[in-house]
Amino acid sequence: MFIKIPNTRKVLILFLLIVQVNAFAQKKSHEIGLFAGAAYYTGELNNGLPFYSPSLAYGFLYRYDINKRYAFKLSGTFSRLIGNDASSKNTYEQWRGHSFSTFVSDFAAMFEFSFLPFQAASLREYYSFYLTAGLGAFYMQSPAQIPVHPTIPFGIGFKYGVSKRMTITGEWTYRKTFTDYIDQLPPDEYTSGSLPLKQSSYDKSKDWYSFAGITITYKFALGRHSCPAYGYLSK
Repeated sequence: MFIKIPNTRKVLILFLLIVQVNAFAQKKSHEIGLFAGAAYYTGELNNGLPFYSPSLAYGFLYRYDINKRYAFKLSGTFSRLIGNDASSKNTYEQWRGHSFSTFVSDFAAMFEFSFLPFQAASLREYYSFYLTAGLGAFYMQSPAQIPVHPTIPFGIGFKYGVSKRMTITGEWTYRKTFTDYIDQLPPDEYTSGSLPLKQSSYDKSKDWYSFAGITITYKFALGRHSCPAYGYLSK
């Protein structure tokens, strides 16, 4: 019994064609978009109240869709963080009487993990909740301190594909910082007066800030292209 061995050249050509078709199928997509929402600060003047003294936040986004569940994105977000002890219900904070206003320029590189397979053009996979995290840095107007500081951004979101090229995303993220001077309070200094031996700030408890809002992105390279030899339809 003889086994016919395929011609090596034909096998190689077939393999290259399969690889080429797969390359078309796996072509990644790119998105650019604009963000608008609110920003707020957490620190000595706000111990954790969500959307404390919110201010307008705006920015831009670039997203690289690796596959249906993973994406990599770069963002730049700009806002003013504000706080005022006069709005507090705490007696000591009212007595301290501190206020601040700081403009922040935030830049981040993050990964997204979608809980569901996501394709904006799909009839079934056009929405998903997701988690996001990465590394970043921010610049703030502060004459007494180093202006650039690292951050650890993380948060949650929901994205919805409106069309083949357009996606609307709602996202809420936090920035963990390594500075206690966003609110411009002196570090670990004790006050005197009617409330003696009270700290004006605690430098071991760093300041945070948060963004929440809507991003609209436009996909300028669709994820799949047609292949005439195999009738591969773009999606």
